[in-house]
Amino acid sequence: MPDLGNPRYIRFTNFRRNGDAVATPVWFARMGTEWVFSSSPEVGKVKRLRNNPAVEITACDVRGRVKAAAPIFGGTARLLADDEVPTAKSAMGSKYGIQWKLMHVGDVLKRLIGRPSESAFIAVKLGEQLRSE
Repeated sequence: MPDLGNPRYIRFTNFRRNGDAVATPVWFARMGTEWVFSSSPEVGKVKRLRNNPAVEITACDVRGRVKAAAPIFGGTARLLADDEVPTAKSAMGSKYGIQWKLMHVGDVLKRLIGRPSESAFIAVKLGEQLRSE
């Protein structure tokens, strides 16, 4: 099984319909044999995923910068089913602790005033190493 190690962030890259790559740094955690992260359901990466599950993943810093010679892996992404979300939230909470909880204070406030605050959770099954940065 390919291994990313345990970086703080990954650069999640998925593709527009015209083939253009769009990369975003995200927090992530291992959930079984997959890597998971959350995002707003309305953002581009979620919309692109619905059209094309092919992705690329590599370790990065908070700004998405990748170290020289870092391995880039191919993979397949999917939106998690509702019954998988609690496990994904637990995995993220275990990895990021209080930071994860603080990040979601805004979600609680949105719910209190009646605004939607749902997150989409995405799982990535890594494939083979494609290349190095």
